[in-house]
Order: sequence, then C-alpha cells, then structure tokens
Amino acid sequence: MTEDLNPNEKTFARLPVFPLAGLEEIDNPNIRHGHASTIPGFTADALRRSNIAEQFELKPVLARYRKEHGLSVEIAQDHRREMLRFLALCAAAAPHGKFYGMTGAVDGLWHTFVIFTRDYAAFCDAVAGRFLHHVPEVEGEMSASTFDHYLAFLADYEAVFNEPAPSAYWPRPTGNDPEAAACKGCSACSSCGSGGSCTVN
Repeated sequence: MTEDLNPNEKTFARLPVFPLAGLEEIDNPNIRHGHASTIPGFTADALRRSNIAEQFELKPVLARYRKEHGLSVEIAQDHRREMLRFLALCAAAAPHGKFYGMTGAVDGLWHTFVIFTRDYAAFCDAVAGRFLHHVPEVEGEMSASTFDHYLAFLADYEAVFNEPAPSAYWPRPTGNDPEAAACKGCSACSSCGSGGSCTVN
C-alpha cells in the first residue's frame, strides 16, 4: 500500500472541504460512526463482497484512468484497491439502509468506472446484487450528512480491513480546529470532478 506519493506524480489539486459542524465529534471516543459494530455479520459480509470485488481487474478502466490523470501503474492499482474496498463496504451497508460518503483521490477512478456501463453494471450485480448509484454533492462541498457517512466509512474500513484507510487516498478530518476542515495526512487528495464529495445509495 502506498502512503507517500511520488512528488512527480500528477496529483489532484483541490483539497476537500469538510463541514465545520460536527468536527468536534471526530475525536470523541464515545461517538460511534461506523456500522460494523452494530450490524451483526457486517464484517464477514463486507469481506466476502470485497473478495468478489477483487476478482475484477478493470484493465480498460485503469488504462483510461491512468491516461486521463497521468498516474503510474502503482498509484492506479492503489486507487483500484481502495475503490473496490469502498464499493464492497457500500454493498454490505446498503441492505441495512446505510450509506457512505466519499472524498479524496479515489473518487476520480469511480467516475471513470461508472462510464464503462456494462463493466460497472456487472460489477454491481456481482458485488452488491443491485446497482450502486454515484451521487455527487450538488453544491460542490461536503454536506453534514455526507460528512457523517464519510466518518462511518472511515470507521468501518478500519473495522473490516484491520487497518486504517490510507490517508494518502482517504483524507482525515481533524477535531475542533477550523483549519483542519481540509484534511490531515493527505498529500494528494481531490474532490469529485463535480467539485465536492460523493455518496452512494
């Protein structure tokens, strides 16, 4: 897993903007953000779906993504792994009426994957048993609701995969510091091409 990006890599310039409302909850250990601890069997289901997702190589998707963004094979493969993990978690959460928010560099790969409609539909059917819709923020900045869903994603990522989501690809909002409304430990994150963050439902 690549934590430090090569400074020569073309990166995404715009940092995500996290809503200030709710930042005080990030560092509060008494507030649970994820679903893995409250939904029986969630972790096993998410891992099963992740194993299915990993079977999709996505060669044409990655080729286009690399060309459009000027990324190395290594970085594109990291994005692939992270996108597949995100979508597997989404697939596990959806039957329970739960959703995740997304921000960061990996979202660009999801945008590319979605336009390969046959491949994306087959992936969704195999991993989720339903279509996983990509829902970008209309206003271009992360809403409080998407922020909560993003915190749930970060918590469940760590619970399911036994490691924190790599901050190089999944920016970490920080506690009560208003200047932390961008991200923490993130060297190359981006918003959606539409300008903000995205959710799946």
